[in-house]
Amino acid sequence: MQALLIIDMQGFVPERIAGGMAYFPTNSIDNMRTAIAAFRAAGKPVLHVRHETLEPGSPMHRDSPQFQPVAGFEERAGEAVFIKTTSSAFSSTDLYDGLKRAQINDLAVIGAVAGYCVNSTVRMAADLGLSITVIRDAVLSFPLENAGISAEDVYNVTLGLLENGFARGVNTAALNLAAE
Repeated sequence: MQALLIIDMQGFVPERIAGGMAYFPTNSIDNMRTAIAAFRAAGKPVLHVRHETLEPGSPMHRDSPQFQPVAGFEERAGEAVFIKTTSSAFSSTDLYDGLKRAQINDLAVIGAVAGYCVNSTVRMAADLGLSITVIRDAVLSFPLENAGISAEDVYNVTLGLLENGFARGVNTAALNLAAE
């Protein structure tokens, strides 16, 4: 069975964008919403991953507005939420056990940020033997400003690497979901 995995669509994303940080692709958040709606309409599981930093007062602490899901990315009744403290959603959660219990062996991945948590989660999922699809235009990238690398370059390299042995890539418009 296939499920949608939403990675780290939390308050830090719109905060960075509102602060003027470039991101790529610029339609990624709308495409994420489209993918979520498509999976829900098809009756396929939607799973949420959120990143938490344990130190009180840190920007990604559970009490921080940056920890909260972006508007429109809140879980609905019956949708699992996994809180991670590591880059990969598999390293610090029971996500893999949950997938096995639900007989989910195929993940479509969307979310933030391409070069970090999306990258490490997809690679580990592939290492665990899961079939992975990255919904290319529903993954968001920020620049590496200190290194002078644009959001688009980070995105292109990250997705290029993921699609070279870890996942297949498709765009939102190509999603063809049959109801379960």
